[in-house]
Amino acid sequence: MLTDVRELVRARPMEAAFVVTPIESHHSLSVYLSEHGIHNLVETSFCSMLAQAHEMIRVAREHDVTLRVAENFFRFPVDRFAQTLKRSGYVGRIGRIFSYNDHAGYHNNSRWIAFAGGHPVWVQAIEHTIPTAEFNSTPERFHKDEIFTARFFMFPGDQLVVDQMSGNVKGHLGRQPRPGYTEWHGERGALVHRALDAWKGTTELRYCSDAVLGPWRPDRWNGGVADKVFPVQTEYDGRDRWTRTWCDTSVGRLEHVNPFRPEEPSRHIHREYGSCIMGHIVDFALAVRGLQPSEFDDGDAMMSMMMEAAVRESSSHEGQRLKMPLAGELESDARERERLTQKYKVDPMDVEAMLTISYPKP
Repeated sequence: MLTDVRELVRARPMEAAFVVTPIESHHSLSVYLSEHGIHNLVETSFCSMLAQAHEMIRVAREHDVTLRVAENFFRFPVDRFAQTLKRSGYVGRIGRIFSYNDHAGYHNNSRWIAFAGGHPVWVQAIEHTIPTAEFNSTPERFHKDEIFTARFFMFPGDQLVVDQMSGNVKGHLGRQPRPGYTEWHGERGALVHRALDAWKGTTELRYCSDAVLGPWRPDRWNGGVADKVFPVQTEYDGRDRWTRTWCDTSVGRLEHVNPFRPEEPSRHIHREYGSCIMGHIVDFALAVRGLQPSEFDDGDAMMSMMMEAAVRESSSHEGQRLKMPLAGELESDARERERLTQKYKVDPMDVEAMLTISYPKP
């Protein structure tokens, strides 16, 4: 058993590696692996600072190495169905997403990138903090206040995402638990996903037929109100594995078939989690072999980080709208670099120094 990455690389039993370690270690491990020609897939978030992300991508490309991030959330059933609905055109062009207390942060940023098929052109955000009763949600997570964030992302083609989250997104203090409430707004209908209980949700497709559209008529009182509401259903096989998600609409079935079936059902709170993990592993392997472009590449991984940095920058400047991509040195990067330097007593950009650090979890 090897406990040092240098020994592992010298032994060279692999051509690719999964980096499943704390975020603060991702940059040094990824750069080191890439320098030695080893393809690498890092856990989310991509790393701690945008400067690190830029270097990870630069070094990987210089050494002809495939670098990816293990992003799962745009692979979940509701997102796969939303992508299917978009391609179908059934509710017309989907021009806006409204989300409250879903995943937020890096994961939601990735979801919106995957859905839009591109990167945002501007970001705007505000934050508000209130004190709360003190509590520990886990042994290492202490809470004494709550931050609310409202994020606005504009994507090419006039696609707007309104993404809101309270600091107690997991339902603490009586707040709306995940998966919160999310709507995908189409020209003549909406896909609606909302929480029933913590980590459990229900989804329906609301559609306006021709009968409730067009000019007002005396014999019609509910013009513009969705008159067709269809449940979106997710199916599991006898071994509790996600097989497909579908909706029977007025023009036929819209369906996403899940191609992945983990042999053992995931023990995660989401039964689909194992399939999503398989999805990003297969995506990575195909990219390494040059057989298929990735659904979510290294540039997308960095953009999810950049969106988060832009949220911090915008909210710290009273909601200033920022054009994307961001350029130059960011205040948030400088603060994070100082924090990590104080914590580890080395420069977080120093690969060799960071490789010597141990990251025990409390």
